[in-house]
Amino acid sequence: DTDTDTDTDTDTDTDTDTDTDTDTDTDTDTDTDTDTDTDTDTDTDTDTDTDTDTDTDVDPVCGDVDEPVVDLHDEATWPMRGPFIACAPYPDDASIADCPDFSEVSAYTHLESAWGGPPWDDSWCSWWATPTCGPELARPDACCYVFEALTADCATPGRPFRVNGQARTAASGSAPGWAAQTGLDLSTLPRSDRRKLAQHWAAAGKAEHASIAAFSRFATQLLALGAPAGLVAEATRAMADEINHARLCFGIASAAASTEMSVGSIDVAGSLDSVTPAGMLVDTIREGCVNETICAAQAEAACSDTTDPIIRAALEQIAEDEQRHATLAWKTVRWLLQAHPELQPLADKTFAQAIVAEPPACSQALDDALASHGVAAQSADRAVAANVLREVIGPCASALAAAPMQKEATDEGAVA
Repeated sequence: DTDTDTDTDTDTDTDTDTDTDTDTDTDTDTDTDTDTDTDTDTDTDTDTDTDTDTDTDVDPVCGDVDEPVVDLHDEATWPMRGPFIACAPYPDDASIADCPDFSEVSAYTHLESAWGGPPWDDSWCSWWATPTCGPELARPDACCYVFEALTADCATPGRPFRVNGQARTAASGSAPGWAAQTGLDLSTLPRSDRRKLAQHWAAAGKAEHASIAAFSRFATQLLALGAPAGLVAEATRAMADEINHARLCFGIASAAASTEMSVGSIDVAGSLDSVTPAGMLVDTIREGCVNETICAAQAEAACSDTTDPIIRAALEQIAEDEQRHATLAWKTVRWLLQAHPELQPLADKTFAQAIVAEPPACSQALDDALASHGVAAQSADRAVAANVLREVIGPCASALAAAPMQKEATDEGAVA
């Protein structure tokens, strides 16, 4: 079997797969994003919130001035030149709109309302200062004013009224009839001068008013110790004198202030709790023999520089009456020492202390700018006081100690 199958199957499958897929994807993505972000945000924020919060803060009109931080009742702090601010409470049902202009403010009444009076036990005192600005609108809770030259005015015309060593005066008030109609016209003076005159004479008026209570007690003490009728009669006359003095002083103050100035009630509680010969002796020497002798001389000296006829006449009357009151004090001391000679060392000691003490001044004026209207310079007042202590009180005290103390059988008792 010679199989000669010559399979000539020539596979001509050339499979010329010419897949030329070149994938010429020409996607050029012509997305030309032209978003140039031209957001011109013109939001002008026209917020019309007008904030109705009525902020009442007010800028100070008098400047940045503080209240005093020192102990105002410490005599070592005087004088204080200022400036300083002092706030007094409103009267009932009042507001800052009711606070007067500083030019109409009385320093001594405002400062007493703000702080109370100086409590020193050696003389009658009140505050003295010069108001310069106010009311301060930035302090709406009270009537606040700026002052300068703060000191304690120890003006003591008349006899001070002391209880347990503390001087008492009436509060400021509106009791009728205390301002005499003087006919005084001060309208041509500058307002600052009128304000100072009103302060000075109102303070003097308060002191004279307190002297009425002092002489009322004095007369009662004389009666309690069995004094002669003549001394009691002179004491009661002195009360009437002091009423007249107070009215004259408040009359001058009212003319200066262009409004009636007056006082209220005075506290007399405890003023007669203890009446002893020794206590009355010391008080009479200090308040009468020393204080009234000096004040009479100061009033007389002030007359010499006073050109206003009405004020001059008032000072002349006050000086004359105070001289008589001083004489009454010396008579009383002599009577007490006659009745109680064992008190002579106490009298000597009391006089000696007064003579070496600083000479008192009724005025706190730093110059004589208002001397023509009865306000002496403080230095002039002290010079008068020093001379009286040296030339009058000292020699009289020595003579009183050296004189024989036999009782005189007179209706008025022994007199100096």
